Amino acid sequence: MGLNDIATVLSGFSTVVIALLTVFLWRENRLLRKAGSEPSLVAYFEPHPDGTGGLNISIVNVGTGPARNVHFQFLGEPEDFTNYDLILDCSIKRGPITLIPQGEKISILFAIGFQLFKPKKADSKEPMPPFKVRLEWTSLDGSNSKCEDFLLDVKPYADLPGFISKPYLLKIVDSIDGVGQSVYKLNQDVRKLSNLIEANSLENPRVQKFKGNNESF
Repeated sequence: MGLNDIATVLSGFSTVVIALLTVFLWRENRLLRKAGSEPSLVAYFEPHPDGTGGLNISIVNVGTGPARNVHFQFLGEPEDFTNYDLILDCSIKRGPITLIPQGEKISILFAIGFQLFKPKKADSKEPMPPFKVRLEWTSLDGSNSKCEDFLLDVKPYADLPGFISKPYLLKIVDSIDGVGQSVYKLNQDVRKLSNLIEANSLENPRVQKFKGNNESF
């Protein structure tokens, strides 16, 4: 084999190697571009920002691109949801939410925290059983669809003050409501007594009372 033949073989081999490297780099760049625009959603509990003891379910986009056509639904036994005073109706699938940009979230008021430890039809303080939230979404161009389930459990938050416990502000409101009810009852009692007229005399040892006009003042 002469030098020309060797040079031809080396040149052909180099061409093949360059072609392979080109294909490899193209594939890597494609994966990087895809990873750079890939949304990823997660669901979790968070306290309501007003600090009133409300508990939100947040859906946040922790990926590197916007999530499109977002759906979410709650998975669990129906009685687990109906047995507690929930603000959110968990019986239906919701969506599509048009878009959740990268790094953004939506928060939905789920319940007042302490109510999740107080079943409606029982005197016990049994916490609400764990349940799953299923999220479905697509990438911005619609080429990639994903579906993931996230387990949510209220038990770890039981001993956190102001998170699950009834906040002091609501306790004050309840106290004020109790005072208001007592004042209302007293007002009714006084109103009944105001319609009674005493017609006593010094000579009569008995107290005489007559019912007067019962119209409102």
